[in-house]
Amino acid sequence: MFVIFGWGRRTTKDYGPTLPMRCGNCNNNVYSRLIHVRTWFTLFFIPVIPYESKHYLLCDVCTRGFELHGADVERFKEMNRITSVYLSGGMSEDEYRRYVDGSRLLESSRY
Repeated sequence: MFVIFGWGRRTTKDYGPTLPMRCGNCNNNVYSRLIHVRTWFTLFFIPVIPYESKHYLLCDVCTRGFELHGADVERFKEMNRITSVYLSGGMSEDEYRRYVDGSRLLESSRY
């Protein structure tokens, strides 16, 4: 009997547009995207146990960005929710701009 196992299979969840910003790499004005990447242990090619989980904030054009840690993940998830409301027409541009300007999410970022 053979048991086939492996590791390194990755799954990605794209939360969508998160924050309007200018990319430090390609200089485009874009909505950065919040991405969650999980790496799995597999058994018979079926993902069984995730052993690594990371969140990234990436440029939508060049896909460069940085990894998020700790409380930053939750803050950017909230910003993603607000941006989704704005883009779907549920919030005025003035309300959205006030929220983005007041959020101070980028003060410590390396973007």
